[in-house]
Amino acid sequence: MTPNATYEPTSMTFDALREEALRALAEGGYGDGVAHDGRIVAVKTTPLKGNGSAIVVGTAALPAGYRTPPHTHEAEEVAVILSGSGGVDIDGTVFPVEPGTVLVTPSNSLHATFADENEPLVVLWFYAPPGSEGRWLKQ
Repeated sequence: MTPNATYEPTSMTFDALREEALRALAEGGYGDGVAHDGRIVAVKTTPLKGNGSAIVVGTAALPAGYRTPPHTHEAEEVAVILSGSGGVDIDGTVFPVEPGTVLVTPSNSLHATFADENEPLVVLWFYAPPGSEGRWLKQ
């Protein structure tokens, strides 16, 4: 462990995260992935799990044609699209997304993410500050 660190480093690959998210979507949950409002959300790193201190890392798998409810949060959010295509509506402007897209959503922006009709959308996301991720953790 590095000096002053309070947890071990975490290593993940895009391929493994995508495959786990798609399996969780197909099975209604798998690994860290839990069903939430019609999609799968997996929290990988968070202070609540003791493997982070100031940032949250997770994945979301949205079924084809799915749209998240519009929402806001204090945290700035970075989304990296691992597979699928769709868009993110941020304050009324739609940003198309596809594999390799990196999108930053400003804090307190009203936003909703959607998958195209043809295939699921898998997103690797990061946000800070932590706080709202507890609702997605397995109980």
